[in-house]
Amino acid sequence: QNMATEGGRLDDGEDPTYDYQTTIMFGQYGHGQLSEFAKSYGKTLRRRTESNLSTTSSSTHRRPRTVKSLLCGAIKKCYRIFRYNVMPYLSEWLFLIALAVLMATLSYFLDWLISNFLHAHQYFYQLTDNVFGQYVLWVMFPTIFVFFSVAFCRLVSSDAVGSGIPEMKTVLRGIELKDYLTVRTLIAKVIGLATAVGSSLPIGKEGPFVHMSSIIAHTLGKLVTKFNKSIYSNEGHNYELLAAACALGVSCNFAAPIGGVLFSIEVTATYFAVRNYWRGFFGAVIGAFLFRLFPVWFKDEDTITALFKTSFQPYFPFDLSEFLAFAFIGVLCGFLAAFFVFFHRQFVLFLRKYRHKIRIFDKSVFIYPTVVTIAITTLTFPGGTGQWMAGELTQAESLDHFFSNITWRKILEDEKLNEESLEFELAQAWRLNGNIYLTLCLFLVTKFFFTIFANTLPVPAGIFFPVFILGAALGRLVGEVMDLAFPNGFSGQPIGVGGYAVVGAAAMSGAVTHTISTSVIVFELTGQIIHIIPVMMAVLIANALANLLQPSIYDSIILIKSLPFLPDLKLSKNYDLVVKDFMQKSNLYYISPHTTYKQLQHMLTSAPHTSYPLIDHPDTCVLLGSIRKDLLRDQLKLHLKPVRDHKRRILANYTGDEDDAMEEIDIEPLELLRPHHHGDHSLRTQLPVRYRQARNSIIHTLLNEEDNSSANDTNIDVPADLVSQIRYPQELSVLENELLSQTVGLDNLQIDAAPFQLVEKTSLYKAHSLFSLLVLSHSFVTNNGKLVGVVTVDDIANAIKLGSAIREDPRYTAPPTHIEMRPPLNESEPLSSSSSGTLQSSDSLRDSD
Repeated sequence: QNMATEGGRLDDGEDPTYDYQTTIMFGQYGHGQLSEFAKSYGKTLRRRTESNLSTTSSSTHRRPRTVKSLLCGAIKKCYRIFRYNVMPYLSEWLFLIALAVLMATLSYFLDWLISNFLHAHQYFYQLTDNVFGQYVLWVMFPTIFVFFSVAFCRLVSSDAVGSGIPEMKTVLRGIELKDYLTVRTLIAKVIGLATAVGSSLPIGKEGPFVHMSSIIAHTLGKLVTKFNKSIYSNEGHNYELLAAACALGVSCNFAAPIGGVLFSIEVTATYFAVRNYWRGFFGAVIGAFLFRLFPVWFKDEDTITALFKTSFQPYFPFDLSEFLAFAFIGVLCGFLAAFFVFFHRQFVLFLRKYRHKIRIFDKSVFIYPTVVTIAITTLTFPGGTGQWMAGELTQAESLDHFFSNITWRKILEDEKLNEESLEFELAQAWRLNGNIYLTLCLFLVTKFFFTIFANTLPVPAGIFFPVFILGAALGRLVGEVMDLAFPNGFSGQPIGVGGYAVVGAAAMSGAVTHTISTSVIVFELTGQIIHIIPVMMAVLIANALANLLQPSIYDSIILIKSLPFLPDLKLSKNYDLVVKDFMQKSNLYYISPHTTYKQLQHMLTSAPHTSYPLIDHPDTCVLLGSIRKDLLRDQLKLHLKPVRDHKRRILANYTGDEDDAMEEIDIEPLELLRPHHHGDHSLRTQLPVRYRQARNSIIHTLLNEEDNSSANDTNIDVPADLVSQIRYPQELSVLENELLSQTVGLDNLQIDAAPFQLVEKTSLYKAHSLFSLLVLSHSFVTNNGKLVGVVTVDDIANAIKLGSAIREDPRYTAPPTHIEMRPPLNESEPLSSSSSGTLQSSDSLRDSD
């Protein structure tokens, strides 16, 4: 304001006090004069460039241009045009094509592998006619496969266990799950899923496919970024690619591109950017096309068709009177789905609470999966109780039978059946010489509990397809009852019992997952859309009831695993809450220009934050920006590199192997190591061979690292005499103290100058919408630019859960008392007051991860 006059220009004699060109421009010119200034300044630059070129050309002798030089120049020019003008647009298309090809190939390979495993199970079962021998082979095959799946996942990556959709929902919320999107997890997921599903247990593939597709997309993005730091290094763009990868995973599993995109949006995203639609559909269409093209290439099928083809009558699929039955299916599926989610959650919590009290389960991680597998396979043994529930059928074969438009009751009335007909196959599989209604009821009950038990095993497992089959069985039961009640059908047309199974499958799976897109998936699976109105009606009714009673199965798993979760804001009583009521006002760590490396070291080891606010001074607390934790940790490690190198050289002398001493070492104060003079270096020759496996544990012990699990896992005792003989020079401690007393250099750090901020009067509704829409994990709260608190996803979830009672919660009512940050353990020297600090409270700021 001092610089500018009323006309918008500087006075002639006035000297600008700012050094930035943009500030001078805005001070000298009004808003309407900037365009004229830009044009005149552009002309000046062009004239300067032309004069420089003319001077250079006149002073330098121009060589005659040959055909080779002209050709090289043209190639370079075309390359520049392709790289900077064409490649940015093609890169994303090529990325999605590569992802689709990889996922389609992986999906077909896994289906082929699982199919061979299931046929091998049937082959071994039929090797002998002895009932006991058949039982042993029937039970032993799945038990070995499940045992291998548990062992492989435990050995390679425990993050491969489970579905994957709840965790991906958390990742797309902006929460980073360590090691969840690694190649190691992908290998464990692929091998573990193949053996788990190949064991014939009621386990699905949809959730694991979403996880695998996300891992491949994440890995491809990292590879592209290594060679070319392009848009793939942008965090927001990576989230959009992960969302498209989730859609591709569903599409390659069911060959349902439209339903796959819609389903992935419903189960993983609260808000979805419309600009990301084309990525999801483009990848899903290519993936589904290739997935169904592979069987044609390998002569398994004649052309591209639906996975579970149906043959319903298109001219009269159902009568208007049957809508009551379809609505009844929706009601049944809604209540059954709510009970399914509730029982699954209670059973998992029961296992978590009482598993250690059951001594047999506490002895080994393999005992519980083995017991469950033996119990399920025993009950499904075709020579025993399995004959009343089609135990010898695979899940895909059972679904084909449910979708068949042949009334099972009429098969009982046919005395002569052709052995090659579908009717004969149904009669043999379901033992239709008895009571078909009792058979279907028994299948429903056992399938319900078997699905829950199988999905509690520590193996990769999806839950969508078993629930889909459960709904198809329920719809088939209602259809058979309708055919019994109305044997002549309606309007002279027989009742299409297969259509009831389609309606039940869509309604049940939609109610369990709280999605509407299952109606689209079932149309793409069957290849017929004639039941669109009954399916949509049943899905909506089932969803309404299930939403009222229980969360979705994926949200329930999120609650069980205590993952960061932002629930829907439904109750109107929470709308009067503002950010001031539930923000964390205390224990707020920060960085200032006066922060020393010693204080930074204590902060990194004490506060589990993902980023720290940067303020100007502890007395004013004006927020200047934020710095990520990983950048601060790298800065501290780089600053202490001389001390770390000296430690490694000393340890190399004692362990005899410099490579072992070069392991990653945590940043801990050297005072904890009790420095002494050098000891006897002849210990290198005294180290026994049996201690070589414990070197990592020895190094961790010598450096007082927090993680000593390596020694415990291998059950190797670290020799006490070795630890006692390690000595460090006093000069090393002096050097470390000198380095730690220096202030943190902020010039080399990447500072986010515009971290997301809220004000104290922001409503809970607006904060919830912003966190959901912008995929935020936390936000700083300011008052006139001063940092007064922080809000995380957990805080908003607590506000929704507690409502107005959160105003009395001690976690959010502690006064923002400014105190000096306490020094690290075993530190005696006081810290400066003008440094990084905390605001004391009973709880520490929780990690947004």
